[in-house]
Amino acid sequence: MKILKYFLLCFLSISLSANAQNKKTTNTLLWEISGKGLEKPSYLFGTYHFAGKSFIDTMKVLNQKLNNADAVVGELVMDNNMAIKLAPYMLMKNNFLDKLLKPDEYQMVADYLKKVSGYDLKMFNSMKPAAIQVMLLAFTSPVTFSKDNPAIDQYFQDDAKSRNKKVYGLETVEDQADVLLGGTLERQKELLLKSISKAEKTKAETQKIYDYYITQDLGKFEKLFSQNEDYTSEEMDKLLKNRNQKWLTQLPALMQGQSLFIAVGAGHLIGKDGLIQGLKALGYTVTPLATTE
Repeated sequence: MKILKYFLLCFLSISLSANAQNKKTTNTLLWEISGKGLEKPSYLFGTYHFAGKSFIDTMKVLNQKLNNADAVVGELVMDNNMAIKLAPYMLMKNNFLDKLLKPDEYQMVADYLKKVSGYDLKMFNSMKPAAIQVMLLAFTSPVTFSKDNPAIDQYFQDDAKSRNKKVYGLETVEDQADVLLGGTLERQKELLLKSISKAEKTKAETQKIYDYYITQDLGKFEKLFSQNEDYTSEEMDKLLKNRNQKWLTQLPALMQGQSLFIAVGAGHLIGKDGLIQGLKALGYTVTPLATTE
């Protein structure tokens, strides 16, 4: 179950006491959405799914907006049934890793998994290559959440529920499973092996993502995302652009008559196809806010 929880958190991010925020107001993870007849402004916040709640403890403005919001919106509603819903999508039908991979490929994956997690690949022989890849990312990414310091996405939703506020999901576990686990097994195998062959580079990049995140530097964050070499443009569109477009069809109705605190992966905010530009294109005023005074 612990592995599944790690998987779910990493699952969200493929789509990050805090360091001091850069003085540039645009270097922020918090954006106010207003105009176009909205009775109340809503707020958009970019998350890093492995960051613990302590990251936002000193962010007075952010916590004020969260407290005052009428409802919280996440990529999906996080509950105790998520792992059960996700499990079937992680498994191959009538196939196994030791059959799909050549012996030397299997050994390479097994050795790397053992190195970073201590687990034996035999435990996951029926899992899809993409599920293994996401699990490896979970074990090698910077992680600051713990039992006493919950991941911020989970915290935002738990806080709303404790205050009897509504929590909305922009998609379902099944939607996200289709995005990350719906590719052909051969393509999944190719990406898994490539990620391990360049493991040190990948680890360095994930550290950069985390560093840019905690300093709230979306400019550098966006530049790093644009340097993707492993995924095709179609795969990146499925991961980010297409999902953003679906979310942008839902948010206007949700924002009517209530103030939302919208918390989604920071990668969904940036770029010409990101939520910030998408909301502006719909006619809203989207203003950067410093997270702390």
